[in-house]
Amino acid sequence: MGVILAAVVGLWQTQNHWGLRLIALGFVLCGGAALVLTTGWVQVVVAAALLLAATGFSVLVRQFFAQQDAVFAKGLDQMMAQYSGEVQGLYEGMRGWRHDYHDHLQALKAYLDSQDTAAARAYLDDLEDKLDTVDTLVHSGNPMLDAILNAKLTLAERDNIPTNVKAFVGATPLIADLDLVVIVGNLMDNALEAIEAQPAGEKRRLRVYIAILKQQLYISITNTRPADQQIDIHYASTKNDKRGLGIRRINKLVAKYGGMINRQYEEAVFVTEIAIPLSHDHSRANSDH
Repeated sequence: MGVILAAVVGLWQTQNHWGLRLIALGFVLCGGAALVLTTGWVQVVVAAALLLAATGFSVLVRQFFAQQDAVFAKGLDQMMAQYSGEVQGLYEGMRGWRHDYHDHLQALKAYLDSQDTAAARAYLDDLEDKLDTVDTLVHSGNPMLDAILNAKLTLAERDNIPTNVKAFVGATPLIADLDLVVIVGNLMDNALEAIEAQPAGEKRRLRVYIAILKQQLYISITNTRPADQQIDIHYASTKNDKRGLGIRRINKLVAKYGGMINRQYEEAVFVTEIAIPLSHDHSRANSDH
């Protein structure tokens, strides 16, 4: 019986890799056959051998997924680090443009003093076009949070996904920037992916609420999803291992800060809530990936 139980554990750990599942199933069948067809000390020896093999297989499976996650996570972290630098640069560019506001006013006054209204109007039109390219959808008070949210919301806007977004954290120190980008970025990616997978004609919606509540960083994301989408107990889509990796990354980082995650799904709706206690050390925390 121990052989069968060990193999079942290994079978569960193989997740969506059917090749490994078949190997684990072989251990289950062999273990059952050993218990039925052998007797006495032979049964004990065979059962012990199968138990050892099944245990070794379970360990190998664990190592396989750990290595797989490490490879994907390393690539993800490198991408997120580069992305963080890029969006931070864009945000600084926007702040620089706003800093030039006084100079723009002086230029307009000069046109008006010379009664050149046509030039003044052309100048205003040019400023309006530039403002549209740098204006952000969210102003939370945290540059990195604004950057990642606005980048993802731009994608939602491009795909005509209705959104309801409220984010305000002020100047409160949050978690390390890279960790914040990974958590929020993966949450938004998973939500957008689920919405985009909905059949044409289904109601689509994305709701984001981020704030400081009771000295905790509170993140709530609600998205619609295909009504027939299969979700396992790990809350990873059974059709996309990348989504599962993202969820495991979120879980690890939230645990790193002693936070809590609550996931709920109903018919055609998925909700993720995260609460991370805040401390003054979070903004200086080193990323532990």
